[in-house]
Amino acid sequence: MSSAGLPADASARGRAGRPRDTRRALRAAVALLGAEALMLAGLGTFLVVRGFGAGTDDRGRAELGGVLAVAAGVGLALLARALFAGRQWARSPVVVVQLLCLPVAVGLLQGHRYGEGVPLVAVPILVLALIGLAGAYRPNDR
Repeated sequence: MSSAGLPADASARGRAGRPRDTRRALRAAVALLGAEALMLAGLGTFLVVRGFGAGTDDRGRAELGGVLAVAAGVGLALLARALFAGRQWARSPVVVVQLLCLPVAVGLLQGHRYGEGVPLVAVPILVLALIGLAGAYRPNDR
């Protein structure tokens, strides 16, 4: 204990009581989630704009796909924000979203679409590993 009544390692801990290394891992996971959210929202915007083009067979399907992708991007951004803020409820939806990427990635890889499939495998696994390293799934020490 220090003279201020704090644990001796309190200087190595942040405001949330987590060690600096775990905060760094959590920030990296949140940054990857944010990048995923931006890419998804950007792809959705592209699909909406492309849906108005002359080469679109089914405008309704193209527009709906784009709007759903934008909504998913916004939802993922909100989850990233909540995870960064330390909200416990955000952990499970983030894991579910990352796990849902894996079957899609396997299908892309089997179709020899490596440019889309490899990042769709690597990023979710990296996000889950960083969240685990950050200790977000440890019980609180209250």
